[in-house]
Amino acid sequence: MLGRKGGEKRLYRREWTESSDPLVAEARAQTLAIQRLLVWLRLGYAVLAIAVLLGYWGFTDGPLPAGIVGVVLGIVSLLAVIVLRTGIGNGRKNVNAMLEELQASASPQASPSQDTA
Repeated sequence: MLGRKGGEKRLYRREWTESSDPLVAEARAQTLAIQRLLVWLRLGYAVLAIAVLLGYWGFTDGPLPAGIVGVVLGIVSLLAVIVLRTGIGNGRKNVNAMLEELQASASPQASPSQDTA
């Protein structure tokens, strides 16, 4: 999928021509960025699991340097997972705020109350 030759578009990209609103374009771009971050988050979880296994093996049956590498790799991957989770959560809040703003601007304004005496 990545790096196709001949100008082919990637499968996850679509032509969004139904709206020229820059807020819609930004919400879509951020949604795609969040999807990419989710891929990196899954990779971070996988590296964290491997690091735990490597650390356990290194400190029980295997060589001690493998255990040390496992612990260091585990700490680094845990920090990466925390940063990614925070970024994804904040990105989702931002996209939701943009969509609420779009929905509020698209819906008809409520008429003022008619409490005139």
